[in-house]
Amino acid sequence: MRFSGLLVFIVFCCLVLNLPAQKRPMIEWVNIPAGTFTMGSPPSEVNRKADEIQHQVTLSAFKMSRYEISVAQFKDFIDATGYRTDADKGTDGYYGSYIWTGEKLEVREGVNWKCDEKGNQRPLSDYNHPVVHVSWLDARAFAEWMGGRLPTEAEWEYACRAGTSTPFNTGDNLTTSQANYDGDYPYNNNPVGIHRGKTLPVGSFASNAWGLYDMHGNVFEWCNDWYEVYPVTPQNNPIGPSTGSLKTFRGGCWELFACSCRSAQRDYTQKFRRVCFLGFRIVTTK
Repeated sequence: MRFSGLLVFIVFCCLVLNLPAQKRPMIEWVNIPAGTFTMGSPPSEVNRKADEIQHQVTLSAFKMSRYEISVAQFKDFIDATGYRTDADKGTDGYYGSYIWTGEKLEVREGVNWKCDEKGNQRPLSDYNHPVVHVSWLDARAFAEWMGGRLPTEAEWEYACRAGTSTPFNTGDNLTTSQANYDGDYPYNNNPVGIHRGKTLPVGSFASNAWGLYDMHGNVFEWCNDWYEVYPVTPQNNPIGPSTGSLKTFRGGCWELFACSCRSAQRDYTQKFRRVCFLGFRIVTTK
């Protein structure tokens, strides 16, 4: 009887007081097998960076979201929890987010997760695009609400490669029929492609061999790790340092060159930073 009374009270609060229901979006999970791979890139790889030191990594099995988290899925999180993003709170001293003017990045006040690359409010028809203008903290909050977390750098690269060792999971080249990036700047003197200049709906191109979409291009994706120089010794389920000043992100985006989409490419910024080309996907071991 006591439990029944509590249940009636909860229903009353949700219906009469109009409290948000805890509606969680459906996530399509891909099972990523345990395995060992070589993380980083060989010195011969075109556009290689010095911090892509090759080393052996062994990972346990995990699940990764098939697609980048969409605006619609992030809206479910906001509606259910009342969460305020760093763009809305002005966590690091400015409100809004970095938008792309067509020539440069600039901060625009009032821009948040509802907005597109140029800071305009997205129509509902675009809520199947990846969410951007979210900080690492915002992405982590969503992941934890979903019972998951952000991928480690090692998990991200392993899943992106899907058994390959080439610059891209598509081989030695990535075309704009395979990913969304600035096709005016192809990889390694390959033919010029399309420059769309905007995000596309998640899953607009073919998946990699493990069934993951948009691991190259569309939007960069937050990883869990603080940035540091790679170790040279073999690693087992590495999670990065316990502290740091910069968080890592991976994958390339709609506005940058093909070389930024390489599987081994590493990028990093402050955990409060939000920008028009940076989103995320999530993982779980449950």
